Amino acid sequence: MKEIGNTKFRSAFTLVELLVAMAITAVMLGLLLGPMLQSFNFTRRVQRVAQAQDTARDLMETISREIAEAAYVFDNSRVLNPLTTSNPVNDATLQFTLVDQRGNAVTFYLPYTKIDFVLPERATANGTGITDPTDGSDYVPPDQRVGKPPLVPVLAGRTIVRYFVARRDPSRPYSNRNEQLLATAALDNPYVLWRAQFVLYERNGNGQYVPNTKLFKLDANGQPIIDEPWFFYDTSTAPNGKSYMQNWLEVSRPVTEVQDIDLLNVRYDQRTGQIVQVTPLIQFLPGLVTDDPAVPNNLDEAANEVPNAIPAAYTTKKGGWSSPFMVTVYRNGFSTVYMTGDVNGQLMVARGASDAFRFNITAYQLMQSAGCYEEGTWNAGVCSNLPDPWIQGSGSWERNPSSLDAPYPYMPFDVDPRSGTVSFSIPAVAVFRPGERPVFEYLARNTQVDESGRRYLLLSEPDINNTASNNRQSPLRLLQTVSIVPGSERIWGPDQTTPPGLEPRMVPYTRVPWNVTPGPNQYRINYRGMRNGQPTLQTGYVEFWSLWQVPSGTRADGTPYDLLRVTYAIQANSNDDVVKVDYMTRSEYTLAISVKLYDPTTGDPLLTSLTTQVRVRNLLR
Repeated sequence: MKEIGNTKFRSAFTLVELLVAMAITAVMLGLLLGPMLQSFNFTRRVQRVAQAQDTARDLMETISREIAEAAYVFDNSRVLNPLTTSNPVNDATLQFTLVDQRGNAVTFYLPYTKIDFVLPERATANGTGITDPTDGSDYVPPDQRVGKPPLVPVLAGRTIVRYFVARRDPSRPYSNRNEQLLATAALDNPYVLWRAQFVLYERNGNGQYVPNTKLFKLDANGQPIIDEPWFFYDTSTAPNGKSYMQNWLEVSRPVTEVQDIDLLNVRYDQRTGQIVQVTPLIQFLPGLVTDDPAVPNNLDEAANEVPNAIPAAYTTKKGGWSSPFMVTVYRNGFSTVYMTGDVNGQLMVARGASDAFRFNITAYQLMQSAGCYEEGTWNAGVCSNLPDPWIQGSGSWERNPSSLDAPYPYMPFDVDPRSGTVSFSIPAVAVFRPGERPVFEYLARNTQVDESGRRYLLLSEPDINNTASNNRQSPLRLLQTVSIVPGSERIWGPDQTTPPGLEPRMVPYTRVPWNVTPGPNQYRINYRGMRNGQPTLQTGYVEFWSLWQVPSGTRADGTPYDLLRVTYAIQANSNDDVVKVDYMTRSEYTLAISVKLYDPTTGDPLLTSLTTQVRVRNLLR
C-alpha cells in the first residue's frame, strides 16, 4: 500500500466532549458534596441544640441549688400590671425596653423575671463562730453567741443573691440580628441572665449597719427600696459618685454568656412590624397551692380550763405566701362564706357575694403597727388619723347594738403571709373608733351582786367612757358568734387587801379556776357563753371576791379608787368553721428555663425548655 506523504492522524477530545465531561463531573460532585454539606449543617444544628440543652441544665442545677439553700426569699410577685404600666413604684416586675421593626421604642414590665434570696449563715470548719457565706469572714464572734453555733445552714446571713434578666450591655439598646431586620452582629445586645451578690446593709465608719446606698435609693422612712423595675439601667448618680448602673455592674456578672443567646421571645406583626407579644424565657414562679385546708393551732386550752376551745389561729401547710392570696372561711355547712379580696389595694374580708360588712385587714395592721391597740404605745393624734378597719356597706359601721343590723355579722381576722397563719384573735378595743383610748374602764361601785352574794361584772356592758358620740360599745354585744380568747384577758383594780382609809394601789388580778371561789385580788371568768340570760352563763361574766368592800375616793391623778381596767382579745369564728387558703408560696418555686439559640445556617430559633420544682428547705417562717 502506498503511503501518502508523512501525515499522521492523532485522536483528541473535542470542545463539546470537554464540556460534557465537566458537566458530568459537576453533577457528580453536587451529588456527592450535597449530602456532605447537609450532614455538616445538621451536625452544627445538633451541636447548637446540645449547647442549648447543656446551658439550660447548667442554669437549672446552679439556680436550683442556691434557691434550695436560701434562708429567706423575697416576694417577687408584687405586680402592678403584668405587661405595661406608666409609673410602677416598688414593683417586683422588671423593665424591658425593645425596638419594633419600625424603629419605635416600646417598654414592657414583665413579672417573675427577678428573684432575690438571702444566703444562709454557715458554721466555720472548726465549729466556732459564724462565717459570712461569701468571703468566709467571722462576722459574728464566738464570744457573742450563746451555746453551740448552728449547723450548716440554718440562719439568715447578710448576703443577698439576685438573679435577673437584663440586656448584655445595659448602656445600649436591645438588638438581635436574628430577629430584627436592620440589626447586625456588631450591634447585637440581647437579654441575658445576670447574677448579683450584695449586702442590703453595710457597716459605716462607726460600725453601725446602714442601708447600702451605692445600690439602693431610700424611701421616706430611710429604708432601701429593694424593688425598682429599672434598677439596672439607672444612670443617676449614687452617693459614692458613680451611677447606680456602674455600681450594679461591679457586683453582677452574666451567667448565660453564650453566643446568640436571647432570653426574650418577641413576636412581631408581619404587616405593621409592631411588637404584639413579649415572653421572658426564664421565670421564677412561686409554687401554687389551692384549697389548702388550714390546720388549727390548738384544740383545747387546758391551762385556761377550756377543753373544747375555739381555735384562735390556723396554719397552712406552707408559709411564705406571695400575693395575691385568698383566705376563705366556710360557715353553716358552706352556706355562709367569708373571703378576702383586694379593694383598691386594701386587703379586706367580706361576707359572701354581697361584699358587705367588710373588715379592712390592711387598716387593722396599720393601727396595730402604730401601737393603737396598746395603751403604752397609743397616741391619740396618730391613731385618729388612721383609716377605720370596720366598714358596713359604703361607710363605717354604726357601732350601735340597737341597730337593725346588730349584732353585726363581721368576721375579723388577721393574716401573716410569712408564717402562713390566719389569726382570729383580735384586740377587743379594735372595735373602737380610731383614736379612742385602748382600754375598757369600769367602776367597782357599779358591779352587781346576785342573790347568792356573788359580785360580778359583765364585759358586754359599755365602759364608763362610752358616750353617744364615741359609741365605745363592747364587741360582745356588737358582733355575732363572738367569744373571748382564753387567757387573753388582763384585769387591774384596787388592791382589795388595803386597810380602810388608805389609798389602794392598782394591782393585776389573778384568774382562778371555775370551781374555786375568788378571794382578794382574784376573779373567775366565762370566756364563751350566751349573749343574754342568766349572768353567770353570759360571755364576759367576771366574778370577784364576794366580801370586797369597794373603796371610795380619788387619787391625785384624778382616777377613782375603785377603777377597774380591762383588756382582752375576741374571736368571731366558731368550732364548725372551715378555713381554706389559695396562695402562691415562696417555700417552693417553679423554675422555668428556656434557652433560645439560632441555627447557624438558616437563622431559625432553636428552643430548649426545662421546668423543675425547687423546695426552699431552710425558709425561715
